[in-house]
This record gives sequence, structure tokens and C-alpha cells, in this order.
Amino acid sequence: MRSHWWWLVGFLFLASIVLHQNVLFLMSLLLALVGGTSFLWARYCLVGVSYQRRFGSLYLFQGEETTLDIEITNAKPLPLPWLRAEDEFPDQVTVIHGALTPSSRAGRREMVTMLSLRWYERVTRHYRLRAVKRGAWSFGPLSISAEDIFGFTLKSTTMPGVQTLVVYPKIVPVTALGLPAQHPFGDFRTPLRVIEDPIRLMGTRDYAPGDNFRHIHWKATARQGTLQTKVFEPSASRPLAIFLNVNTFEHVWEGIDSQVQEMAITAAASIARFGWDQGSPIGLYANSIVFPGGDRIRIPPGTHSDQLIWVLEALAKVVEYGRWPVEAVMQVEAGALPYGTTAVVITAVVNDALLRTLMDLRRREHGVVLVTLGKAQVEAPPPGVVYYHIDRQSGGQEDGRELEALQLAW
Repeated sequence: MRSHWWWLVGFLFLASIVLHQNVLFLMSLLLALVGGTSFLWARYCLVGVSYQRRFGSLYLFQGEETTLDIEITNAKPLPLPWLRAEDEFPDQVTVIHGALTPSSRAGRREMVTMLSLRWYERVTRHYRLRAVKRGAWSFGPLSISAEDIFGFTLKSTTMPGVQTLVVYPKIVPVTALGLPAQHPFGDFRTPLRVIEDPIRLMGTRDYAPGDNFRHIHWKATARQGTLQTKVFEPSASRPLAIFLNVNTFEHVWEGIDSQVQEMAITAAASIARFGWDQGSPIGLYANSIVFPGGDRIRIPPGTHSDQLIWVLEALAKVVEYGRWPVEAVMQVEAGALPYGTTAVVITAVVNDALLRTLMDLRRREHGVVLVTLGKAQVEAPPPGVVYYHIDRQSGGQEDGRELEALQLAW
């Protein structure tokens, strides 16, 4: 309520006393009542007002859709003749059959909702969202404005409640990446057994000190007259460690080829899904960090029920610039990899340091698969390294529509 309103009320009141005019007194009393009502209405108009977003799912794959319900509640006996809610949405999510207005912040738009609410009224509006780009996209903050019943005073507030929608990268069959459907990671042999599978009995042998006492084959021992221990086939599920280079050029100042980068992330997600379906422990390492948080992407190979989800979520949140060379990450992690791990390196940059690191992994008895993208090609891969190249060239010209043409394998 503007101060000149109360100056007017005071002037009329004094004038009514000096001039002994009942009309002026009644007018000043009426204006004071209107001003007081406006003041109290503006003070309490946003009390008890809540705004909630309800997503059908906060985890989507690129191209998927979900529902969004926006619920606005006025939980008080004071009605709201006019209310405006401005909710920030990311550009990377499309609102189907809904209108968004430009925002002052880059990469953001606003969902503007205008309505009136009676006392203790709840209004719900329904929308559908489509995830058009991989990433972790935030909704909010929210600004709410309301006026008193006379429209004299505008009250605004910013409400907390930022929510994040995680959009997983696209997953395609490994054959769509140019990898064979059978044994895409080669048939690596190690001098030692990787993992013995206790449900795959291969035979028996003489007991040796150090053997597990629980694996003694008592029937064979009775037949042979000497202690016999069970021999199991090595498990076909070898640990799979994926090393992702998010940089598309050797130097950061050269920029990023976003299409090649997204293809590399899609390749990492697809290979992780393939390995998981084959029963292999999977892990992910990248030369980048995740947003928000700023932690380096480091997920050791494992078989936890949520392991694939952790890998996909890390790939969804990866930032676009790598902080370290991917070969440096490989050198740091090489000593901690389980024996016999298959390391799959996905990169658009190949240099001598990377090739030397691949050979070092082979000397450590690890299987090594090199997957290159874009213009990075290796004419003669190091001995013992399985090599594939994912090329986006079409008719001699770059075509960024390949990812859109690939079908989901989830």
C-alpha cells in the first residue's frame, strides 16, 4: 500500500474534524478500511500457498516421455483473486501441448501459470514432457506473485524446491555400432583362471595343500583312495571396464565436437548394457567429472543390482570437457583392475601415449578393446588389441543424424 494513500486518509480525517463534516469523516473511515484490508490481504496472501511438481518419472532415456502434474494449493480461508507462478524449465526438455516463454537465463525457459484460487482450493494442471537431450536438467527455482483483492499491492516470493530430471544416454545394439554380435570383445586367454564358477563342474584332481576343503569330491575320493578336489570351469563372465574419453580433440582449446561426443557416450552406454546382459561385472571410468558434485567418474567393475543404473546415471551427468588425458586415468586405475579384466577404451583421440598404455594393459594380462570415433583411426593396432572404428561419415560428408536413426535397445 503506497504511503500517499495514508496521507490522504489522514488529511480527510483532519478536514472532517476541522470542518465538522460527517461525510468527510465517513469517507476517511471507508478509505482506512479499504487500506487496512489491502494491507492485511497483501501480507497474508501467500501464506499457505504451495506449488508442487509431480513427475511420472525423474529418470528417462533420450526421446522418452513422462507426465508432469503441477499442483497449486491455497490452504487458508483467504481467497486469491489473482496469482502468477513462474517456474523455470530447461531448454533440453520439451513440453508437449504447452507454451513456455523466454527466460532471462541462458538455456532456460519459463512455465507461466496464472489463475485465481478460492479458499482451501487445489488446482492441478497436467502436462507431458519429452526428453530431447542427455543430461541432468533442473526444474526451478519458482517465483510466485499475488495481489490483494483491490489490486493495490503486489506480493512476490521465490520458493525453493529445485528438482532434477536425469536423461540417460541412448542405448543401441552393439551391432549398430559396428561390433559383432558374438564375442565383440575378442577371446582373450590368461595363464590363470579368472573366476571359478562353482556350478560348472569340469572334473576332479588330486587334492593339494591350499585347496578349499569344501570342494573335496568325497565320492571320487572313495573311488580313487586319495583325496580328490573338484575342478570347475572358469566363469564366462569376465569383468568389463569401460574407459571413456569425453574429449574429441587432443587439446581443450580446439573445442568439442558434440555429435562425436554423444556418439562416444552412446557407445559406452550400449557396451555397458551388452556386458551387463552377458552377466559380466561392469565398470566405468572417464576423464571427466559429473554434474552436480564435481566427482571424477570412477565406478569399479561390480555385479550390484544397480550397477548398470549407476553407470548410465554417470554417463547422463558427465560434463563435456575432460580434465585429464584418458591414458592418465587408465594408468591410475590399471593397478586396481581385477585380474583378467577386459578394458574397453572409447576415444576420438589416439596418440602414442594411449597406444603405450594399451600395451601396458596387455602386459598385465588384461583384454584390451579399442573403439575409435570420428576422424581417429588406427591403421595398425597394437598386437593383441581388438580394434573397432565407429564412423559417422556418410557419402563423404558428416551426417549428425545417425544417432537419431538408431533404435533403442532397452
